[in-house]
This record gives sequence, structure tokens and C-alpha cells, in this order.
Amino acid sequence: MDIEIQRTLGRVYTMKRLGLEKMRLERASLASPKGLQDFLIGLGDGENGFGGTPVHNGELSLQEYLQICCDMTDESNLKPGLVPQTVFWLLSSDDKVIGMVKVRHRLAASTRMNGGHIGFFIHPSYREKGYGKQALALALTELKKIGELEALITVYSENKASIRIVESNGGRYSDTVFDIRTKQWINRYRIDLKP
Repeated sequence: MDIEIQRTLGRVYTMKRLGLEKMRLERASLASPKGLQDFLIGLGDGENGFGGTPVHNGELSLQEYLQICCDMTDESNLKPGLVPQTVFWLLSSDDKVIGMVKVRHRLAASTRMNGGHIGFFIHPSYREKGYGKQALALALTELKKIGELEALITVYSENKASIRIVESNGGRYSDTVFDIRTKQWINRYRIDLKP
């Protein structure tokens, strides 16, 4: 049997064993999946470089925030200097929100330093179960659909869990930079998306 097929079969088996076989990304829309508001409130101001939302503090209602998520995909709706991005919810096999993924359609000067093409957040109660690894793999597929041939992923240097997730998805270390805005050291990784 071809080694690539064995790896694929092994991955499918592992995903089924972990209960990940039906996990999926759902593009943000005005329809709210179950548990979304509680998830966003729990996200708060964000962590490890993944920004929070204005839902947790009541600055925006859930519906207002969902409208912003929908508008972010169209450049004509954005302020100068911002790039289009698509927000996805990571849904479990029972359609509960367990994570959030942001896929930037291209990079701006600021996101080349900190942010990259993809940001992901997994609810703390679902961490260390393989969800982050699969969320990034699904996000890379979405970025490839947009036409990007290489993904830039940035991670705070001390965030060992995210570094493992990026490396397990083929991330090749590029360099470490200091972001004067966040006062953080940031590792940058490249992932080849060419066929």
C-alpha cells in the first residue's frame, strides 16, 4: 500500500477515534449556530494574539457582530488599510461552536508582521484534543480556494501549543520578529499550498 494512502487512512482513523470526523467550518452568516453567543462572551478580549469581539461587553449585539463578519468579506465595506477576511465557526459533530477561525484573503503590511493569513481560537474546554490541528487544516483549505499559494502563520513565541499545531500542518519556521505594538516576540511560519 502506498505510504501516502497509509498516512491518510491513519489520519481518518485518528480523527474518528477523537470524534473529529464530522467537525467542520461554517462561514459566518446572519444565522447563529447554537452556543455562539456564549462562545463569544467566553472569548472576551481574546488571548495569545487572537482578538476578542465587542459582544462580550455589550458594545455590539450578536446580530450586529454577525453583520460585521459578513461585511468583512467585501473590500468595499472596509476602512482603508484593512484587508478582506472570512470568519468561520468551528462546529463539533453536534453543531456546537467550539472554535473560531479568521482567514485573511491577502496580507497587509501589519499582518505580515503579526496576524498572518489565518488566526484560530479553540474554546479552552476543547483544547489538547486535536481540534486546533484540524481547524488550521480546514482553514488552509479555505485559503487555498481563495488562490493563495503560501500561507503565513504568526504565533507568539511562548505559545508552544499553537506552534505544535502550525508545525503539524506543515509550518516551516521562517523567523522571529518583535512587534512594537503588542510588545511580543512573534514566530512566523510558512505553509506551502501549491498543488
